[in-house]
Amino acid sequence: MLGGQVAVFLSCSEKFREAVGWPVRDALAGLGVHGIIVSDEPWLPGTGRDAGAKVESYLDASSAFAALCTADHLISDGTRFPRASIIEEISRAVVRPHLRDRCQILTSPGVLLPSNVGPAGGCLDVDKPACAAEAIVQRLREWGVVPRPPGPPCPSPHSGASGTGPAGDLGVLFAGLRPGDHEEARRRVYRLLGDRSEGRRRSIARALHEALLDAGDHARWCAAASLLEAVSGMDASLVPVKMIEMLAAGAEYPARACAANLLRGRAVVAPLDVPVALLGRLAQPSREDWYVWAPAMAAAKELVLSRPAAHVIFESLSGSAEPQDRHAVAQALLDVAAVKPAAVAADLAAHLLDDPDPLVAQKAQEVVIAIEHVTDRERADCYAHFGI
Repeated sequence: MLGGQVAVFLSCSEKFREAVGWPVRDALAGLGVHGIIVSDEPWLPGTGRDAGAKVESYLDASSAFAALCTADHLISDGTRFPRASIIEEISRAVVRPHLRDRCQILTSPGVLLPSNVGPAGGCLDVDKPACAAEAIVQRLREWGVVPRPPGPPCPSPHSGASGTGPAGDLGVLFAGLRPGDHEEARRRVYRLLGDRSEGRRRSIARALHEALLDAGDHARWCAAASLLEAVSGMDASLVPVKMIEMLAAGAEYPARACAANLLRGRAVVAPLDVPVALLGRLAQPSREDWYVWAPAMAAAKELVLSRPAAHVIFESLSGSAEPQDRHAVAQALLDVAAVKPAAVAADLAAHLLDDPDPLVAQKAQEVVIAIEHVTDRERADCYAHFGI
């Protein structure tokens, strides 16, 4: 899931993006599915500006993968091939447990695929791209991935608040704030909180919290999340754990995503203030929206650098029946190894070596190689900053 919707990664060439990719994406939207054409999408939060990382993050966020193999290259004997980038993205998709069995390859007539790619999953008529969207949705249903029917947005509460008091403060904070503009949210919160009493500051935090839990449109939810995260960054006491727990239990993903981001922020500056069990409820790749589980996993990786007890999150996920969860653990351990190899739970990495899923075992092998130089002494000293 991505942003509360079933998401399908659409691998298509730039040459046919307008004629095929966009119509397929638009037809999927009408069927309640978010079709992802990476070049048209913004960078996901926390993924940087590297093109390869952008592709990886959207693959992680997708529920399925569809390759639109058009005739991009024609050689002298009449053979047609798709662009190499499509073949590369197919290769990236099949090494992810949650996409491996949810890949559909649609080929235009006469297009040949490399011998290590396939089999093709249907015909792609470039003159009837809507038919490709219907075929993709049909396959989603066969896989048990059911899209939500599209519906009208919910009305936005508290709109246009102005004047004095907390409602007026919200009007100042929300006015013209673009979703995801975290820097502007921080600037507004800094200016406002510095000019308000403690009681007023707490009222502002509560009002933002209520806005996230209320039914509202997506833009307001995103703005409220950015503002509440900024408030917590300025003064964590204004957003106590009880508030975060309520967000984590929210019915809509923006509230849970905000909870995960709040915990990620605290994992960096106050790791002992992060409730590990609460974080573990959000760090569920196979069950949660990407906007929820990705920051929660980032928080867990941050925590294990200073709190060995936080490894229990990874340990629990390693026992999941879903390969996606176990693969995410192996990837998380590899990421931790790149920063602090001695903080990696070597026994957990060794356990994943015997995982029945070959993709998980392969990733665990990378972890074992990454930490093989770590000595027992380094592991013992990893968390003993002031030993006796």
